[in-house]
Formats: sequence, structure tokens, C-alpha cells
Amino acid sequence: MTKGYLLKGRIIDGTLNPPVESGAVVIEGERLAWVGPAADLPPMYLDRELDVIDLPGRTLMPGLVDGHTHISFGESRSEEENALYTPVEFRTAKALYYAKKVLQAGVTSAFDAATSYNIAQAVRDAIDTGMFEGPRFTVSGKQLTNHQGLEDSFPNEMQFPPGQSAVLIRSREELIEAIRFQVKDEVDAIKVSGSNDNLITPDSLGSSAFTLEEFQIIAKESHRLGRLCSVHARSRDSALYAAQAGFDNLFHASYIDDEGIEACLKNKCVITPTLTLLVNLMEAKQSESLGASSTDAFRREIEAASANLKKAFEAGVPLIAGSESGWSPVPYGQWHAREMEIFTTHLGLTPLQAIHANTLVATRLLPRYGHEVGKLEAGRLADVLVVPGNPLDDIKILQRPGSFDYIFKGGKPIDRTPPAPRKRKWYERHKIFLNGLYEFDQEAGVGRLVQ
Repeated sequence: MTKGYLLKGRIIDGTLNPPVESGAVVIEGERLAWVGPAADLPPMYLDRELDVIDLPGRTLMPGLVDGHTHISFGESRSEEENALYTPVEFRTAKALYYAKKVLQAGVTSAFDAATSYNIAQAVRDAIDTGMFEGPRFTVSGKQLTNHQGLEDSFPNEMQFPPGQSAVLIRSREELIEAIRFQVKDEVDAIKVSGSNDNLITPDSLGSSAFTLEEFQIIAKESHRLGRLCSVHARSRDSALYAAQAGFDNLFHASYIDDEGIEACLKNKCVITPTLTLLVNLMEAKQSESLGASSTDAFRREIEAASANLKKAFEAGVPLIAGSESGWSPVPYGQWHAREMEIFTTHLGLTPLQAIHANTLVATRLLPRYGHEVGKLEAGRLADVLVVPGNPLDDIKILQRPGSFDYIFKGGKPIDRTPPAPRKRKWYERHKIFLNGLYEFDQEAGVGRLVQ
């Protein structure tokens, strides 16, 4: 059995430091023992029984930290599928299956932004206790929502679905109770639905679901109990109120303005834009009938986010890369590195800054173990990618994990054998007769499908 590894190649360490063009990384056990220029490698490591990996033109970098995942969603195509269909037992089995795919994409740590049932906690614990392979997860519980927030998407006369990835809050007293209940269930973070979403309703981007005072109640109680608090906040007001209340992390913040940016800087908030979902929806050319909003709404939000988030970053607000893997436009194991490319094309970050956002910066969402990952540094856990080529020249290299030479998690090369494709059960999908109306054309005398 090997005593460890000696990796040689270009080092991008997860910080904004320039790369070390001829570097060496020593792995002993589950941790990094030494990182630096190969010429400075202490002689004692040459005398040890280390497996040497020295491949021409390779880059050594930290494992990716995906700042926005939903491991329990199972690649659902709609709110109905996510909230109503598939028994919880089968959902959990699917989540464990998908967790390995996420790890095989080079994601060694991840933040789960909302769960169905308590599946995310179960997946986290099953991986942490060595039962299954997957990233180290930091997990939120069900997100707190109200009637104006994302996830209260069904008719008022209908019972709130138990499979929905949210808990419906009806009063300020219930805010405190819900937070304490989730802390008892051992979540790492409290997630709040601060605005609606233009995938669900076309009037979602102007207001806030909760008031500033309610956001303050949530932030105060979450922090009192030692938990992070994050918020789904596409609208201007939700981003502003959450930042003013001192939330740790804002998801999306597409319509944040100067006042919101100032509040982020004052209260040291980070923003996880998660533009990959919107860009993928645009590229998939969704038809008008497949959502509450048209592709024009997605286009407008991307344009607004590109301007507003670039301004926020230039002002000093940290950005974190996240994929929102779990919905059907962002299948597990396939899109975890795309946000870095979008950061460079839409927000003006350099490739080094984008990698920083998908590694060391993202550890701000990992309160239990963030100080041990995200950076190639002696003493940290040995989560290392060995990548062909230089991602500073072509950031898209990181979107091709099948070409990576190695993915180490905790000092061990992970099994790269792809999981066998799974069959989908009939009860995972919502049931429709036809995707549209089959109308009769009187002049032509034939039927036609109208969406």
C-alpha cells in the first residue's frame, strides 16, 4: 500500500496567487504534507515510498467546491415532479446514486441549498460515515417560504405538499420555531425564499417575500444557534433586505442595486449568482408553454445580472460559483464547472478569479470544514485535481472531467468508473396527456398540435 503521492505539475492553489509553473504537491494519508516549487522540495520526501505522478503539461488544483446544489431533487423537470412525485425512500436512493456522479465531476465539496424531506442531511451523513462515495456536503434544510416566496407554488385550497423543498411560514412566531426545528434536525444552514422566481410566476422580480424585520429575525436566530443563513433573492428588494439583515449568502441577486451592494460590503455578505441554470434554459430554447415566463424573461435577467453582479464584484463583494445541479436543465455530474466560464464571459472575471470563486472563496459556505479544503496548502485535506492543460488558458478544460488524470478526495484517488445508467420509474414524472392542444384546422381539415 502506498504511503502517499508526489504530484508534479503547474500549481493553481485556489488563491489569487500566480501559478507555480513547476510545482510539487506531497500527499501523505488524507492530507497535504507539502506544496511548493519542485526545486524547493525537501529531500526527505524523495526518500519516502511515494507514488510519483509527473505528467507533462498538467495542472494541479484544489477539488471544486460547488456553492449551489440540490442533491435531493433528482433532476426534476417541474415543481410538480419535485413536490408531488416519487416516494421519499426512492428519492434518497437516487440522491446517493447522483452524489457519486457529482464527485466524479471533480466536486469534492458542495453546499446543498434546499432539500426535499431530510434527504440532504441523510446523504451528507452517509458519505461522511464512509457508507457511500460523494462530495463533502454542507446542507440546508427545507427553505423557509411564505405565500409570496418561491415554493408556495400550488393553489391556496391545496394542502402544502410534504415533498416540497420548503416549509410554509404563516407568522413571525413560526419563523423562530422553524429555525429551531431545523437545527434540531442537524442542518448546517438555514435557507430562506426571499423572492419568487420567473420560472414560477411572471411577477417575481420586483418585491420581497419577507420584510426587513422578518429577515432580521431569521438572521439573528440562525446566527445565535451557530448556523449560516442564505437566501433565494432574485429581486432588488429581497437582496437589499437580506444584506441589510446580515445574511451570510445571497443566491442570485440578479437585480441588486447600489444600495444592496453597499449593504453586502457593510455586512460581509457573499453572492452565489448561479447563472448556469438561466444560461442552460436559454440554450435549451424552452418554448413559451413550458414555464410561467418566456425565454425573454430569462434573457432580461441574465442581462441585468451581468451588469449588476459585475458592479458588485468590482466593488469588492465576493462571488461564489454554483451550478444548481438537481433540476433537469442542470443534470448532476455535467455542469458543475460551467459557472466559471460564465463568470469570465458575462461578469468580466479572469480565469484565475473564476477558479478562486469555485474553490477557496466557496469555503465560506462550509462552516464545519471550510478551513480544511479549497486550497492547496500543507495541512489541509488532500482534495486535488490533476487536469490536462492549463485552465487559465482555457477555462472549459474544467468542464471535461472525463479527461482529468486524477481526482483525489482526502488523499485517495476516487473511482472513476461511471455509474451504470439508471432507468426512470413511471412515478417520477408528472402525468400529461399531450404537451399542448390538438386543435382541428377547419380549412385544412386536419388536426395540429398547438403548444
